[in-house]
Amino acid sequence: MGGVSAPRASGTPRTLGAPPTPTPTGSFWNVPRRRFRAADEDGDGRLEAAELDAFLHPEDFPRLQDLVVQETIEDLDRDGDGFIQVDEYIADLFEGAPGSPEPPEIQRERDQFLRLRDRDQDGKLGPPEVKEWLSPPSPDWAGVEAEHLIHHADQNQDGALSREEILGRWEIFVGSRATDYGQDLHRGHDEL
Repeated sequence: MGGVSAPRASGTPRTLGAPPTPTPTGSFWNVPRRRFRAADEDGDGRLEAAELDAFLHPEDFPRLQDLVVQETIEDLDRDGDGFIQVDEYIADLFEGAPGSPEPPEIQRERDQFLRLRDRDQDGKLGPPEVKEWLSPPSPDWAGVEAEHLIHHADQNQDGALSREEILGRWEIFVGSRATDYGQDLHRGHDEL
């Protein structure tokens, strides 16, 4: 079976869809295997449509919240201590040259981590803090999302967004559920 070739970092092509280097018993397969078992609600070793949806999008299924928290910690935890340190969190967002200053939006993320996400102020996020970060307890998702958008786009820090501030950070709005993934930006609004 042919397949599509893609360049590798070394410059040699590999075939997409070809088996990865690790064996099925290797660590590469642990996350998908664990997720499969968690999504397979009836335990029959097969994924029906709803179970496949849970496998592909576990963040949308409350019963899989702990799995999403575990995967997030594993993805960001570079030192293997089971926590997300502030520098690990920032490294996932930004990798500048050593000694280079962080852009303002990264400085705001660092501040948000330390002030809001790190509830016990120990400089790292444990599972309960990661769970709250990924799934805030507020039933008001629109309000939470609006606060997030204002936090990231309000350049003059006046607590409100101007048309220029929205257009200056358009990329965060097109990925936001609050703007219907950017569709609302194409509709006329008197308030803008």
